[in-house]
Amino acid sequence: MQRKTKSVIVIIVIMAIFGGIFGYIKFTEQMEKPVPEKEKATVEHNGVILESKTVTKEELLYPDNLIENKVNEAIHSMSHQKVEAKVKWGHEQITQEKVDRLLEISQKSNYKYKELYISILERWSEGDFSNAVDEHNSIWQLQGGDESRNSGKAIRLLSPEEEAQYVEHNLKYDLYDGTH
Repeated sequence: MQRKTKSVIVIIVIMAIFGGIFGYIKFTEQMEKPVPEKEKATVEHNGVILESKTVTKEELLYPDNLIENKVNEAIHSMSHQKVEAKVKWGHEQITQEKVDRLLEISQKSNYKYKELYISILERWSEGDFSNAVDEHNSIWQLQGGDESRNSGKAIRLLSPEEEAQYVEHNLKYDLYDGTH
């Protein structure tokens, strides 16, 4: 009986080792694949293709019917790259593609705070982050920021060196778009 138990354990260990090696190889293959800039999206109904178009990763991340809360969260999370605050919840790298996509969605929307989003995103689209502290705090207050505690309120812009450190520490691998 002991010999049979030892044999089963050895077989399980060998299978686990091979499974681990196989999993590692598959995982590293996925990591090495370049992220496609555009993907093909097809809309079918009863086997008939109604629409087929190439979409960007930003269009997949931020579809046309994006709810207002998600636009608000994205702007807030991206603003953390530019401002100093005691507490920062949400980290998302600012990219031209994301800003332009969120701007496009906001312009077409009927969001309650549409004008605020558009004004922020238009400046950001032009590379102007000089008002990022006020912009962050406006969004933060919409999300229920509590000024009496000041825990998440932005207090100043980050220096270029501080921003680089923030990006390295928090955004080295942006999980949303695969950038480094």
